[in-house]
Amino acid sequence: MLEREMEDLIATYPDDFFPGRGFKLKGRQQSYAGVGRFDLLFEDRFQLNVLMELKSEPAKFGVADQLARYYDELRNRGTFGVLMWLVAPQIPYAVREFLDRIGIEYSEIHRAEFLKIANLHGIALRAEVSLQSQSTEPVAKALPKTRRSPKGGIVVDFCLEFIKRRIHHAWEQKQEWITRDDLAIEIYKQPWAVEALDARKLFSEIKRISQVGNWVDWFSSYYTDGKYALKEEFEQLKIARKWAYRPRQNK
Repeated sequence: MLEREMEDLIATYPDDFFPGRGFKLKGRQQSYAGVGRFDLLFEDRFQLNVLMELKSEPAKFGVADQLARYYDELRNRGTFGVLMWLVAPQIPYAVREFLDRIGIEYSEIHRAEFLKIANLHGIALRAEVSLQSQSTEPVAKALPKTRRSPKGGIVVDFCLEFIKRRIHHAWEQKQEWITRDDLAIEIYKQPWAVEALDARKLFSEIKRISQVGNWVDWFSSYYTDGKYALKEEFEQLKIARKWAYRPRQNK
């Protein structure tokens, strides 16, 4: 998730992210009173100025310290009626405690929420489009071939049902086998998968892709073990040394 994309979505649809606040955009990427540069400047329904700082990675204490210094400078200048706000996918407890103590607002907004709102308004995020348009070969190199037990069975259950629907859809639309790596790419784009990866604190792209690959490999494991009647529902074939699937044709 790019910070620029976060900024564009919040600037355009503030009510979706902060319902009831009445935010009206006043500026972007501007310096406020010579104190420092902020990503977004809103005015709320009480005519308070809201200076918002966005981070696409988990917030570190250095960000909070920087905001505290900005806040002190505003107070020293006699500038009141200004609310400072930090937005990040994850804000550790110690950082939140510090922000509470000095009177700075904050919100944890996960990647899944940005994706949900982008989809709601028919917006294709550049990072997601890039993922869809790339060939499966680079992803194939990154996806693990080992079958490791994933943390959290509920995600595997989501994957199981998603994969089953996706196999049927691929065959109904184009009469195509769908490969293990194609399935991994599709899962990687789903909001529930993004949220699960964020919850596991997997923010490295390699680690995220690796985890998704593990989830897909469990479908193959279930197929091999004869669980959930998968062999009765699907056929399995190796294409370019990768497992591929289609609905069973000889029922």
